[in-house]
Amino acid sequence: ANALIEILTKNSEKRFVSYEELENYGAEVVKFLCEKGEKAILILSRDCTEAMFRNYSDFFEEQQSNGKFGILLKEGISIESLEKYFRGYISLDVLRAFVDEQSISKLGACA
Repeated sequence: ANALIEILTKNSEKRFVSYEELENYGAEVVKFLCEKGEKAILILSRDCTEAMFRNYSDFFEEQQSNGKFGILLKEGISIESLEKYFRGYISLDVLRAFVDEQSISKLGACA
C-alpha cells in the first residue's frame, strides 16, 4: 500500500499500478534501507496479494491494463484516505525509505 501511495502521489491522474511497478519500487525501498544499514527483504507472494484484496476490498481491486496485471484504486478512494489507513503502523525508517527521493526517482524507470 505504501508503494502504491507514492506511485499514485507522483501521478494524480493514475489509478492503476502494475505489479511490475510495485515490485520495482519495493526493490528500491529495500535497496535504500540496506544502504542505511537496515536489514530488509522484499517478500512477494500470491497468497499475500489475495489476502490484501480480501482484507482491503473497499480500497483496491485487481485489474489488467495494457496486458499487465496490477492494482486499481477504487473510485471514491483518495490518496489521503490510504495514508490515514496504511501509514499509521510503519516505522519512521521505513516511511522515510518510501518517500525518499532516491526511491521516488526510480518511478520514471518503472512507469
